[in-house]
Amino acid sequence: MEKKVIKGRPYYVYGDIDEFRESNPNIVVKPDWRKANEGDWVVADDGGVVQLLKVAKKVDHPGDRKNYKYADGWVRTVVGSFLNRKNIKMDTDFSEHPNRYTFSKKKKNNSQRMNERKNPTRKEREFATNVVVGMGAVDAYKNAYNEVSNNKARKKATILLKQERVMKEIEKTVLDIAKELGIDHKYVLDKLKTLADYSEDDNIVLQSTKELGKIVGTSGNTVKQREVGLLGMFQGFSPEQLEGVERDQKQIESPTEEEEK
Repeated sequence: MEKKVIKGRPYYVYGDIDEFRESNPNIVVKPDWRKANEGDWVVADDGGVVQLLKVAKKVDHPGDRKNYKYADGWVRTVVGSFLNRKNIKMDTDFSEHPNRYTFSKKKKNNSQRMNERKNPTRKEREFATNVVVGMGAVDAYKNAYNEVSNNKARKKATILLKQERVMKEIEKTVLDIAKELGIDHKYVLDKLKTLADYSEDDNIVLQSTKELGKIVGTSGNTVKQREVGLLGMFQGFSPEQLEGVERDQKQIESPTEEEEK
């Protein structure tokens, strides 16, 4: 026996009629699911026993496909949906039905499609742009998807930020903006070198040297590419630290009155 919970309610699938009888000795089981009514327990073509949750006498479908046109309606169980045709077999195998609300066994549910999609959609690109320009993840999602619920937007934004294609889109947008501002890897390396060479704070010198080591490959630790990109090169340095070192550098590099003479 297998159990699936939908909206807090449990639904059961039994391996065969004998297993069903052990728990439900007084319930009638219809041998032909094509002639059963909504709510009836039926024997599927693979021998499993399942309840019909929905029965329709016709198929309302925008596509005029012969499988739909000549079907005598359709039924839905907790496992999947099945056209009512003689050549259609009902099974009770959850693994064969990624989406119980479609007739096709090949169609994937929304979660699977999102996780397996390779390229970002238009709304995902809009979400990425919103994140880059400074919106919080929740507001970025609400703006891109016209969502009004903060709770739903928070959950959806979290899922999007776990998608590799979305993170790549965010990085690409950041790099495009950085390029327009004249910021490239040489610029960032120069800044880190300045920190290492001129800071009076030993911790900053050590930290910046470690970052330089990671970037040029001399560090013993393996570093993910994202951590050494433009997004991550200054990770750990506060704006005050960066500004302070720049002032120190200017003081060191500025000629004194004696040197000018």
